[in-house]
Amino acid sequence: MRILARLGLAMSLAVPLLAQGAPPTTLKDLAGRVEPSRLSRTVDRLASFGTRHTFSEMLSEKRGIGVASRWLGSEFQSLTRIGGSRLVAFDDVFPAEPGPLVAKPVRLVNLGVMLPGTDPAREKEALVVVAHYDSRASNVMDGEADAPGAVDNASGVALVLEMATVLATERPAISIYFVATAAGEQGSLGSARLVKRLKGEGVDIVGMVAADCVGNTLNPGGTKSNTAMRIFSDGVPAQETDGQRRVREMLGNENDGPSRELAKYLKRSGERYVEGLDCLAMLRRDRVGRVGEQAAFSQEGFPAVRVTEMTDNYDRQHQNVRSESGHGFGDTATFFDTGYCAKITRMMVTAFTELAYAPQQPQNIGLGGCGTADAKLWWTLPPDPRITGIIIYRRRADGVKWEATAGFPKQESLVLPGVGTDNDVFAVATVDAQGNESLPVSPRSITF
Repeated sequence: MRILARLGLAMSLAVPLLAQGAPPTTLKDLAGRVEPSRLSRTVDRLASFGTRHTFSEMLSEKRGIGVASRWLGSEFQSLTRIGGSRLVAFDDVFPAEPGPLVAKPVRLVNLGVMLPGTDPAREKEALVVVAHYDSRASNVMDGEADAPGAVDNASGVALVLEMATVLATERPAISIYFVATAAGEQGSLGSARLVKRLKGEGVDIVGMVAADCVGNTLNPGGTKSNTAMRIFSDGVPAQETDGQRRVREMLGNENDGPSRELAKYLKRSGERYVEGLDCLAMLRRDRVGRVGEQAAFSQEGFPAVRVTEMTDNYDRQHQNVRSESGHGFGDTATFFDTGYCAKITRMMVTAFTELAYAPQQPQNIGLGGCGTADAKLWWTLPPDPRITGIIIYRRRADGVKWEATAGFPKQESLVLPGVGTDNDVFAVATVDAQGNESLPVSPRSITF
């Protein structure tokens, strides 16, 4: 992958800067490979199984979770046969014992492919994108009623399959897992299994995205919302230490935790490379009172977000398929917006590609110069030979979105003349010669 440098100067600092470059065209090319017809094919096929409820039919060749999982397994296998494909297919069969949302013991299976990284020094690092492939009707325990689950969540599975298709021949520095998870409606059991398995294998998850409901544009009132989507994330890490909490409280950077930075990274990529898509980095972990597949990963200490459509249509979600007084209910393929899902898929392709090729992020960021006119930043660079420069992110403390970026040659400290610490918030990222940026990292320590 060759991506042109893009170190746009948006703030004035009295130190040398790297050359400013144009936005990379190769990421746009990759985004252009997303094929809406493949997204529609996946959604139509999954919806055609009638229901994919976790307790639905296992042995039928026409209906239920069994045939759906077998079809998905064959789809992932077929991606390994694309010309030049580097994808490796896998499945993980595991039992679920009775619990609050599990009426009886059941056999579950996660399915997917993995694109191996090419940097031997980072062989344990990975990005993960998941979508639960089961569905539900009005009663979460009803395995008999029709539950086509076109938007929730065949649309997310279509996104995952399409990402894997587009990136099948790429050679990123770190690995990417593309996974359809089981039992999302039964307490995200598949995602919980996946994160524990990856963590047990020593995989360091740089970022995880749950694609859940990414195909509806019809609002309850009948209008359409097809130009925006939402990214939900935790602001404060679930495993924050007392020391990290004290630094956060002094800096006031509740919106700069690892998951929130991942959300803002996706937003920047989507709005840079995908026309007609406004990516909203929502300042909450999920919709009010609800939780998605990303929770299992964030609880284990990994940056994790949920990407989803702009508006939930509750006449379609978690509803039996029916008509009442001429008004339709249920999650059928009729209401899947292919073009809209393609936009969100393109955002995911560009963001994951850049992040998978980017160098390792800086470590041990510190902030000094407090009580003076000159902020000081320092950090430790990992032994990644592809690091060629540093990106400083900055905004005023009354905002959330990074307002300015500046690029600098490779180094491990900076003084920012005339930029005090009291009114501004900072983060540091690494960048390679092709302009691929790591996730920004906020200060973890302060000196006075």
